[in-house]
Amino acid sequence: MPGIPRLIASTVAISAAIALSIPLSIPMAPAAVATPGDRLPCRPGSGPHLAGRDLTRATLPADLSCADLRGAKLDGLTLRSVLTGADLTGASLKGAHLGYARMAGARLREADLSEAELYYADLRGSDLREATMDDSSPYYAHFEGADLSGATMARAKTYGAQFDDAKLVGVDLTDASAYGADMRRADLSRVRAARAKLYGATLIRTVLRQADLSGAQLYESVMTGADFRGADLTGADLRDVRDARLAGSRGVPGYLPAPDPSCEPGGGQDYRGWDLTAVTSFPGDLSCADLTGARLDGLDLSGVKLNRAILREVSAVGTRLREAKGADLRGARLRRAKLGSADLVGANLSRADLSGAALGSADLTQAELAGADLRDTEMNSVTADQADFTGARLDRAYLRYGKYRDAVFRKATLTDADVSSAELRGATFEDAEVTGLNQDFAKDVDLSGSSSRMSTGWLVFFGIAGLVVFWIAAGLVTARVRRSRAAREQAAERAVRFEDAKSVQEENVTRLGEEIDSLTDRTGDVDWNAVLDAYDAAKEALARAHDMDDLRDVETIVARGRSALDRRR
Repeated sequence: MPGIPRLIASTVAISAAIALSIPLSIPMAPAAVATPGDRLPCRPGSGPHLAGRDLTRATLPADLSCADLRGAKLDGLTLRSVLTGADLTGASLKGAHLGYARMAGARLREADLSEAELYYADLRGSDLREATMDDSSPYYAHFEGADLSGATMARAKTYGAQFDDAKLVGVDLTDASAYGADMRRADLSRVRAARAKLYGATLIRTVLRQADLSGAQLYESVMTGADFRGADLTGADLRDVRDARLAGSRGVPGYLPAPDPSCEPGGGQDYRGWDLTAVTSFPGDLSCADLTGARLDGLDLSGVKLNRAILREVSAVGTRLREAKGADLRGARLRRAKLGSADLVGANLSRADLSGAALGSADLTQAELAGADLRDTEMNSVTADQADFTGARLDRAYLRYGKYRDAVFRKATLTDADVSSAELRGATFEDAEVTGLNQDFAKDVDLSGSSSRMSTGWLVFFGIAGLVVFWIAAGLVTARVRRSRAAREQAAERAVRFEDAKSVQEENVTRLGEEIDSLTDRTGDVDWNAVLDAYDAAKEALARAHDMDDLRDVETIVARGRSALDRRR
């Protein structure tokens, strides 16, 4: 065959030129570009033998198909040679310029391609196992069917690259830019892609088992059929992804696609039994998520939607919740939880422990609280129309100013509870225990069917003991109860007046600060030290204020600051 002598002659000439350090250029016929379905034009390593050579100063031929370049040094070279099927095992190509390179089927195992330019390179079917590609630039490159297992590609720019059917098991893609990459059917098991930019990527039927995707940007990616079992998605951004199925994944993403408005309870994220107390960032919407038995103690979830979520038996001691409409909180441990102004419409809190919780201004309309523990709970101004408190413990609970129209308190215990000024039209207290219940100014209260340990039993006892003793004792008890109520009411009124006055002074201090900030001209006869000292003193006095006298001091200081500003005018 006429081509064989020419190939042998070229090989001899190249070897001689390298040995003499003389640049050489030998034209050779370009080889056909291989595709994943094509066979290589020759056996890898059967071409020119340049293994172990320093080629950094050599001029290479146009065709090095199947060349033996094992361990060769090609650092910084601009390679325009065809390298289809070339054996570059262990070769050093640091900073090499390989843009548009034709390297299909090449062997690059353990090769060093750090900082190499590989944009639009054809690496289909190549062997890049354990190669070093840190800081390289293979954007829009073709890696279809390639094996990159164990390679490192930290900070690599692989955006728009094709990885169809490629194998990237254990690859390090930390901080890599792979947005828009096509990774359909690729195997990314155990890939390390923390903080990687993968947004807009195609991950159809991609395997991501045990992958580290913590902090990765995955938004707007297509994930149809992707396998995330064991993958760490802590803090990952999954906004607007398509067809995501994250079953079996670990970690809580920072952002999730918005759930379907008609989602079924438990159809969202699955965090059953998870300890989430160390999570610092939650997605804004966990509606329909399943958090059965999860630990949420002390977390601030006021910005997280938990509508129709399953939260049975969760531990949420001291937790802040704001939106859990229709949520299933049966048996939840919510002691001292901060639920002020929470939307709990239709929520099921049966047997939940809410002792000492703050529920002021919460909406519990049609909520289920049968058997719930609400002892010492603050429920001022709550709306709980048609709520079911059957068998609930409400000892010493504050239900003042609330709306409990058509609510059910059957068999509930309200010992020493306070429903003063509450609206109770249609509320049912059948078989309820109402000993010591404060119902002053309550509207439409009807305690028919309820019982009080002091109302009947003690009257009979005192009647037997004598009417005189009874009335004396009853008078003493009544006076003491009234004094106690009066003291509590006075304390409550003082607290309300103080909070109102404090809000006024906070607004005065804020306005003073805004007036100071609005004056850009700091010249003139104004004593700015006096103005700023008054502003700082007012803030400090407001922070220390505990009674009305303290607030009057704040008002005096603010007036002094304004007076200093007025003198300027």
